[in-house]
Amino acid sequence: MKKSLAIIGGGPAGLMAAEHLAGKGHRVTVYDAMPTVGRKFLLAGKSGLNITHAEDYARFVTRYGEANDRLRPVLDLMTPEAIRVWAADLGTETFVGSSGRVFPKVMKASPLLRAWLKWLEGLGVTILTRHRWTGFDGDVLLFETPDGQKRVTADATLLALGGASWPKLGSDAAWVPLLKAEGIEITPLRPANCGFDCDFSEHFDTRFSGQPVKSVKATSAAGTTQGEFVISKGGIEGSLIYAHSAALRDALDRDGHAALSLDLTPGRTTEKLAVDL
Repeated sequence: MKKSLAIIGGGPAGLMAAEHLAGKGHRVTVYDAMPTVGRKFLLAGKSGLNITHAEDYARFVTRYGEANDRLRPVLDLMTPEAIRVWAADLGTETFVGSSGRVFPKVMKASPLLRAWLKWLEGLGVTILTRHRWTGFDGDVLLFETPDGQKRVTADATLLALGGASWPKLGSDAAWVPLLKAEGIEITPLRPANCGFDCDFSEHFDTRFSGQPVKSVKATSAAGTTQGEFVISKGGIEGSLIYAHSAALRDALDRDGHAALSLDLTPGRTTEKLAVDL
């Protein structure tokens, strides 16, 4: 039976939920507090839009820490290869970079987002922006809008509210107190994809700040991965660091210190290095 469904949050999770549910024939409305949807998606596109990873799937599904078992059935439904097919169906061809990460060939997100929104429109999805969810009144959803408060009743509501990583783009965690007020237990939000401060010398900082470090391997409690990162002023950041950030964060919380080991010449033996030098 066709139902009226409200999705709160217009990021990739909310839009993908809208696509799936509208494809099942339901009437779907997406509400978002910002003037446009997919704002962090577009920001990610400024660095190429790493949409998924091409590593062996058995390894890929172990990347989610404590959530591995809970997420496995969902990942099996939308594998990295399925994501590439989905993007291609929307007119965005992808390629695998040297690190195994997958990017659109155009190296930006806007064409994919435009095609996606057009596809959702064709499915009958309604997207209402500048609608900030402010809580419940019984079974009624409350929104602040430019025209005042709006009250919405739906057969079911899906929350796709994001985290707290970028308030200017809508990820402000304003939903946490709203759900706590309903007696819902919330796991505290913690940094995930983040850089780290390092005790670099002034000389090192001055000479190398802003420099990329490419084609290296990093090892932590999260395992060993290959990629690249950037030496920032007073620290390190970039995709390779983000792959280890949760493990480093946990070590800092637990022990007060964390270690990240770097192999600057992966795959090259001591003998090979001696010859090259």
